[in-house]
Amino acid sequence: EAFLTLDFAPGAAFQIDWADFGFALPGCPRRVSAFVMVSCYSRYLYLEFTLSQAMGTFLRCMERGLQFFDGVAAADIFDNMKTVVVSHAPHATVFNRRFLEYAKARGFAVVACNVRKGNEKGRVERPIGFVRVRFWPGRRFTDLLDLNSQALRWRDDFANHRVHEETGKVPALVFRHEEHRHLKPIPATSFDVDDVETSGVTKSFRVTFDRNRYS
Repeated sequence: EAFLTLDFAPGAAFQIDWADFGFALPGCPRRVSAFVMVSCYSRYLYLEFTLSQAMGTFLRCMERGLQFFDGVAAADIFDNMKTVVVSHAPHATVFNRRFLEYAKARGFAVVACNVRKGNEKGRVERPIGFVRVRFWPGRRFTDLLDLNSQALRWRDDFANHRVHEETGKVPALVFRHEEHRHLKPIPATSFDVDDVETSGVTKSFRVTFDRNRYS
C-alpha cells in the first residue's frame, strides 16, 4: 500500500503507544508493558515499564512523560487503545471521556490513528522496535524498579544521545536546541490520576486487591 511520509513541525505532536513484553520479572505473574512517548519532530524518547495499562497507570505515565519533556505538544497521537478511544469508525471516533478531560486539563488535542494505518504511528512504532532490539535482549531484572532503572540509563545515556538513523541528528540535541521552546508550558491544573477499585469483604475478613488478599 502506498502512503505519504508524514512531516511534523517542532512542538506539533507527540506519539504514544503501549508495547507488551510478556512475563519478564522473576516471581511476578504479571505481564510487563512499556509506555513509549516520542516527539514526532526530534525523536526524543520517553520510556517507562509498568505492570498495567489501566487508566490510572496510563495517566500517571502521561504525567511523567510531560514532565520529562518539560512541556506540552499541540497534539498527542494515539493508536486505538481503550483508555483513549472507545470506538473508531470512518464516520466518527468516540473518545474516552475521562481521557478527554485529562487532555483538556493539560492543553493538548487528541488524535487517533486510523485503523490499519501503520504509517500514521511510525514515529512511535520504530522506537518500540528499537527498544526490543537494542535494549531488551539479554537483560535480567530483579523487579520493576530495577527494570526501570536500567531503562532510564539506557534511554538517557544511549537512545536519546545516539545519531538517529533516519534524521542523522542526535535527538537530545535537536530537542534541546530546536524543539523545546515550541512546547507549551504544562498547566498547573490538578487532575486525579488514581484508579478507584471496589472489592467485597470475605467471611474471613479479607479484601482481595491486585491478586493479593489483605486483612
